[in-house]
Amino acid sequence: MESILPLALLLVVAVLVGMRRLGRVHLPPWGVALGGALLAVATGIVPPSQALHAVQWDVLATLACLFAIGAGIGQSRLADDLLDRLDRVPLSTATWGGLLCGISLLSALVTNDAVAVVGTPLLLRFAERRGRSPVPALLLLMAGVTTGSVPSPLGSPQNLLVASSGSLSDPFVTFLVWLGPPTVVSLLLVLLLFRAVSFHLERLPRVMLPPVQPEADGRSASSLPAVASVLLVALLVGLELAFGLLGRSLPLPFSGIALAGAAPLLLGSKPLRLIRAIDWRTLLLFVGLFVLTDGVRSSGLVEGSLDAATGSPLALITLAVLGSQVVSNVPLVAIALPFVEPYGTQAMMALVAGSTIAGHLTPIGAASNLIVLEAAARRGVGIPLRIFVGFGLPLVLVQGLCYWTWFVVIG
Repeated sequence: MESILPLALLLVVAVLVGMRRLGRVHLPPWGVALGGALLAVATGIVPPSQALHAVQWDVLATLACLFAIGAGIGQSRLADDLLDRLDRVPLSTATWGGLLCGISLLSALVTNDAVAVVGTPLLLRFAERRGRSPVPALLLLMAGVTTGSVPSPLGSPQNLLVASSGSLSDPFVTFLVWLGPPTVVSLLLVLLLFRAVSFHLERLPRVMLPPVQPEADGRSASSLPAVASVLLVALLVGLELAFGLLGRSLPLPFSGIALAGAAPLLLGSKPLRLIRAIDWRTLLLFVGLFVLTDGVRSSGLVEGSLDAATGSPLALITLAVLGSQVVSNVPLVAIALPFVEPYGTQAMMALVAGSTIAGHLTPIGAASNLIVLEAAARRGVGIPLRIFVGFGLPLVLVQGLCYWTWFVVIG
């Protein structure tokens, strides 16, 4: 009976995180996760020494640096410059496609969570300036950060977990070869679906958002440090890919790439303001989830079901998609990775693909969804669950088949 407790506790935490509110009480996801982790330690489910070891500190350090880059982008004038440019162009398919490509590329470099933090207020302001419903733009943002993050080790926390496992000799090349081509097709599918339903989405109620006062905006006068950070990360990732394709390795850890990319911002004129702007709440959420998932992994409850699925990429993608709706994708990967890892690269890439596109299906499927929905809710914007699922379900089904087909071709 005791072996069921870790999974039961994780399920309760996942439900509360997904609800985000209990009656009139707001439930911050990070608080729920940390509370669950402390309860697991207090009740002996996870011993204190094991809890400290369970936290992936290198992953958290990498995410903190990438989040710093995202915060630097948010504090710069880049957002205002982009909005000014968007105001001058018609909202054609090409415009939406360019926005989707930008969201996806940035997600691949600095994680989908960081782009979700930066992109939500940007697109809310975009909708307000255009007098449009913000729901379509937010749906495109969530679909873009989810899909665009798939083929990069830096694209999401779960990707970092897999890439940091030590089983992949050249993670950047491996991710690109196994997941790059189907991701390009998947992004095209996102754009096609968006254009097909955008007319109906635009009929949703428009909202009047509180205006952003320039003096309270807190943005830097210069965008140069933020641009330098993004370009530096892109350069280092490009070097990793080039060395990997040449059969050589560049001895630079993920945390080193992230720290080097954040350096132009951290060494700037206002480093403390940047550090305060890092999304520490999401990092605390992951601390709690790492502890909880370690307890589940040690219980032995999930090993049998994972063993049955690892022989088939389609079965593993399906299991990852469905499992992520129960405990979210980062905990799912943290639990499953030790059991999937012995089955090789194809199984690990199927786990990455399934757990990431799972974010399309329900809000709890990905932390980036929760970030967008929380930020939008603070400004009075909500996305009905039926709209979210109605838009995401076709993406999960078609993209899942797309990745599976590619695995069959190259596997």
